[in-house]
Amino acid sequence: MDEREARTALAALTARLEARGHNGPLDGNVSLRLSGGDLLTTPTGRTKGDLAPEALVRLAPDGTPRDGGRPSSELRLHLAVYAARPDVHAIVHAHSPHVVALSIAGVSFEPPLVPESYLTLGPVLTVPYATPTTQDVATAAAEVATRADVFVLERHGPVALGPDLGTAAIRLETLEHVARITWLARALGPVVGLPSEAIESLRALRAGT
Repeated sequence: MDEREARTALAALTARLEARGHNGPLDGNVSLRLSGGDLLTTPTGRTKGDLAPEALVRLAPDGTPRDGGRPSSELRLHLAVYAARPDVHAIVHAHSPHVVALSIAGVSFEPPLVPESYLTLGPVLTVPYATPTTQDVATAAAEVATRADVFVLERHGPVALGPDLGTAAIRLETLEHVARITWLARALGPVVGLPSEAIESLRALRAGT
């Protein structure tokens, strides 16, 4: 997509995430890598539910704003992940309530509970808590991004990567759905993750082998 289409799609996604309860007004951030290597990102300190396409900030590949805008406060995370994963062209970070709550309670998404989640998401790893917006978060996120397309920043929220904006968004919303299932299952009693042999079968199925 060209820049105009990218701006429209990114602004629409931020509104959808707030409408569906993933974020409070100022929460979360989304970025998209354009075909020439520049980035589009949500601005800092702006409500996301009514964000206009022209409010998005265009950045050089190194993170320098090209239009004088103020990019997301989590820009370090986005830049570090893009550097670690050349195949990634979109990053969606939200404060999805069930995902955040489970991380506060120390509940991991590994091993997975339901097969569909593994087929869509692969392994979902948790990054131990570090102060948001810092280089510590960015460094940890870049490392885990080499092993997973979806991960959880403890006490802070999920991060979903994708080759395009639609894929990253689907992964993030799928994780919140899985988090709700996990929440309900734990309310009913002890839960057991899928056994290792089942995960191996899913891994092969996901890889197409």
